[in-house]
Amino acid sequence: MRRKKQKRVVEKSSSKQELEQSVATLRRQLTKTEKALTKAKDRADRWRKEAKAQERSASRARARVEKLQQKREEASGPLDPVQAAVPIRGIAPSRPLTRPTAAEKVTRPDETWSVTQLRAEARARGLTGMSNKTKAQLLTALS
Repeated sequence: MRRKKQKRVVEKSSSKQELEQSVATLRRQLTKTEKALTKAKDRADRWRKEAKAQERSASRARARVEKLQQKREEASGPLDPVQAAVPIRGIAPSRPLTRPTAAEKVTRPDETWSVTQLRAEARARGLTGMSNKTKAQLLTALS
């Protein structure tokens, strides 16, 4: 009889240990789940804040676009006719109305030109590879 009691006590204690182990496991899982939930909530809050900031930015951009469209419409609207203060025929031209000669069209860059002007002239003439040239090299290439 004593052996049966001992078996029962052993069985009870082992089932109690198993219960304690499963409770401990469940607590660890609960803690892990709570941490994951907190992380997910923090991430959701960040996303909400970012979404609000993006909405504000989009709203500002829409307002800018509307202003620019209004300016464009105002600028491209019909022009009012302007009356000349002095009749045009009464004004003597300051230079002749003839076409410029070939010599006048050709521009000759000199030392007074800036590098930016020289590069623009090279671009206008269709020259490539001039962006890294010095002023002296540009002058040589354009003359």
